[in-house]
Amino acid sequence: MKTLKSTLALKRLKFITVAKGSGIDANRKIAFITELAGLGFKIVNPELLDSISISLFDDYKKMIDSLHEIRGGAIDYVPLFTGFPTEVPDDETYFKKRILGFVHNICDWFEGDFVELENGIKVPEYLFDIYRFGADPITQFQSKDLFEVGAASQNKRKADSHIEWIELELIEENECDIVLEQFMLDLLYAKSSIKDGFKEDLKMLLNCFGPAKIEADEITMKENLAFVLKYFWETENYKAVKTIANTPTDILRLFAALTDSDVSLIEKIRFPKLKRKQRKVILSILENCKELADDLKRYKGLWLELGRYIHPSEYATVFPKTANAFDQLRNGKIVTYNSLTEQFIEQHNFEDLLAHLEKRPGVFLRKFHEILRRFPEKSTSVLDLLEQKAIKVPLKNLLILQNFFYNINELKNRTIVNKRGKVLVLANNSLGQLDDSVLQKIVEILTNGILDQMNAKESWTGKKVYIDPELTNFTVPLQQRSASDGLINVGRGSQIKIDFEKVLRLFVYWKDGTRETDYDLSVIQFDSEFENLGHVSYTNLKSDGILHSGDIQSAPHGATEFIDITLDKLDSKVKYLVVQIHKYEGDHFADTESFAGWMMRKEVENDVKSFDPKTVQNIFDLNGRNGYAVPIIVDLADSKIIISDLYMSGKSFQNNVENSSSNVAIVSKELMNFIHTRPNMFALSLLNLEGRNAVLVDEMEEADIKIGLTGCDINVGDSEKILAELI
Repeated sequence: MKTLKSTLALKRLKFITVAKGSGIDANRKIAFITELAGLGFKIVNPELLDSISISLFDDYKKMIDSLHEIRGGAIDYVPLFTGFPTEVPDDETYFKKRILGFVHNICDWFEGDFVELENGIKVPEYLFDIYRFGADPITQFQSKDLFEVGAASQNKRKADSHIEWIELELIEENECDIVLEQFMLDLLYAKSSIKDGFKEDLKMLLNCFGPAKIEADEITMKENLAFVLKYFWETENYKAVKTIANTPTDILRLFAALTDSDVSLIEKIRFPKLKRKQRKVILSILENCKELADDLKRYKGLWLELGRYIHPSEYATVFPKTANAFDQLRNGKIVTYNSLTEQFIEQHNFEDLLAHLEKRPGVFLRKFHEILRRFPEKSTSVLDLLEQKAIKVPLKNLLILQNFFYNINELKNRTIVNKRGKVLVLANNSLGQLDDSVLQKIVEILTNGILDQMNAKESWTGKKVYIDPELTNFTVPLQQRSASDGLINVGRGSQIKIDFEKVLRLFVYWKDGTRETDYDLSVIQFDSEFENLGHVSYTNLKSDGILHSGDIQSAPHGATEFIDITLDKLDSKVKYLVVQIHKYEGDHFADTESFAGWMMRKEVENDVKSFDPKTVQNIFDLNGRNGYAVPIIVDLADSKIIISDLYMSGKSFQNNVENSSSNVAIVSKELMNFIHTRPNMFALSLLNLEGRNAVLVDEMEEADIKIGLTGCDINVGDSEKILAELI
């Protein structure tokens, strides 16, 4: 467990856990720092090396392996063209040679020397120098022999001199538990669903720390609560389940999680088979719920079905309140809250609708815009109710609505990103426009509601706060469930500066899952109006300033594709580059070991390693189930990378860049505006400062609380801490 915790602290929080001691000698210290630097890591508090134990080196290999893994350096990367980028063949010539190679094999026509690969393909030497390829140059399927030769060649090459630094901090063993426990609570209390990539880590933390420090009321996201309940249920810690589940609806969400049903309870859920002991646990929770009968009515149909599983009448003497509540439930007519809401709207019954929605502020906020449009003459009454209920609506929702209404009359389109990272652009926003005076009042009410909720947080009265102005370039990371797990964890639409004197090297890696799988890395070039100026992909390997490393069509050994972009050599008409990763054939991204990212390279000759972990600026998992991913947009005019992290619908197979250009152009235009149409980190920080009564300072050194890019109390990449502490 100690090693697991140290590994997690390193992987997630960039902490190296050490024990106290008499320090390590100068030679070990130099070797340690040098090896870290070779991977692109530096220690921010190296003075602690003088007071730590030599036991640092007990698990040294495991620590170095973890650092390799963090930057993607734990595997071999072998492109199709091993001489990439200086030896990329001409498209037409290479294609003709491949056709000849297929003809030779089909007709068994070989007059000269050839090399036969383990897949049975014979490669004529007059067509191809086989060892200049990391996969079969004819079929472009991987060959074990060629892969191993390519990997050995890569390992002998020199490293790039450029380094993209990542900071590490040494902490003592007693601090490790403290920071990991806080990390666990940040994940649970975050105002967003737990990222898929963090769920296994969270299980380990729950196993380590248990339920003792968890405040159930602080878990505001229903998916997070269901995850915790499911974990303790499956580990048979029913005492914890009883402590954390406070309402009948919590029980329904637990069952939804156990059966992989809809935790939001919008759709019908399935129920697990229950043992007698488990039925008693559920009945005892229900027995202790206040206003049980009313709560059961909210999901009457589900509870009537569940009653057949838990048999409340069988335990009427032990749990009389619960048995009585189910008796009442069976004798009533099922009218759901949502159906009644729609009924009042269709009947244009404003008075009953408003009285009905007053009971559930969350539903009122979801219907707020529709009500204003349908009942414009009643806007005063609607705004009065908004003012009353704003304090009871989750702060996250208020922030989203504040930005939505602030921009609504200016936007031509509306962009929606669903829970799985799939994007939808609604091309006509005219229906959403409202009177300016009404809009002004809405924004004012929402802002006051936000400040009231900020004021209820831990006070910053008298504290000096530094807010980095660069935070205006970063959106608040509100949608974490579908966010890719990577080195850079920021909100969609965030903009990261890049160095145009370097070469931007994109990469994708995948390994076959249940079947042969082919992913394709590509880049579309757009002008300032997002008109297509061409692309680079497996069908077009070269363009001005852009080179592709070749198409690999299977990945039993782990396949890699690169694209190099020499930013200062692009055609002057090109203003935006949109990166895409297509699932051409095989398993979805989520069903394979697959990831992507980019490096900033200074040296790209073919005697330099194609993949150098210390040059990696970002590496992230591919986790979608759609046709293709759009991870980033490169804004050439402003020298920035825009994080999109989206998945787009495509065909079930044979997706490619030619078929996606128009959709990508529409989505990319909208993503470019996210920094203006979504809550941004600078505005969120200012709202915290004002609502919590702090004082803004211009210099970081003067501050008690620092919010910025790196080296601060709250960094822009600390998405869990942001969602737990600032929202």
